[in-house]
Amino acid sequence: MERYSKVGMQELDQRLSKIVEAARKQPVSVYRYGAPWVWIVSQDDWQGALKEVSSYIPQGHSLVLLRPQIDDLLAEHRDVLQGLNAEAGMLIAPQTAMHILLLQLLYSVPSEQQLYEQLNYNLLFRWFVGLDLNQKVWSFNVLSKDLATLLGDARAVRLIQKIIGEVFCGALLQMPEFSLNFALLHTWLARHATTSTASN
Repeated sequence: MERYSKVGMQELDQRLSKIVEAARKQPVSVYRYGAPWVWIVSQDDWQGALKEVSSYIPQGHSLVLLRPQIDDLLAEHRDVLQGLNAEAGMLIAPQTAMHILLLQLLYSVPSEQQLYEQLNYNLLFRWFVGLDLNQKVWSFNVLSKDLATLLGDARAVRLIQKIIGEVFCGALLQMPEFSLNFALLHTWLARHATTSTASN
């Protein structure tokens, strides 16, 4: 016995309210041109069908394998990140913001707007920064402000460089899923080199 109903497009148009009401009790499959097209399900059924975001991530993915080393390095510099958080009043945890900046480098995401979009729908990105499936991404303004705060601190940028140098550089040739943007990293570093020279 099927645990769902099937309707065609014409019936959907004619009986939408009744079909939606029926979908509260059991899922309804909507057919178009004789083939399954969309499903109508209740909120409870939908929530129940969703798994933890980690269950969608291949355990052999390079980012999964390397994350423990990344987190170890971030933990070693926890004091710097916590101090930055206290000074700047960041809304995104500094360690999380570091993960976001690493994603931008590793996948050569060309703009903050595209990075923001990826965080909304890319399951790998969401997993890496610690977002659940149903968790809302911060507003773009918050994301932009907090990333700028990190990039404005020389210690944070040097920590990013350290992570790239110690965790990724030796093995990048064996990890084709990454397209590391060295030029962007050099831009971040050069900003502080100029500031340091000016202060001297």
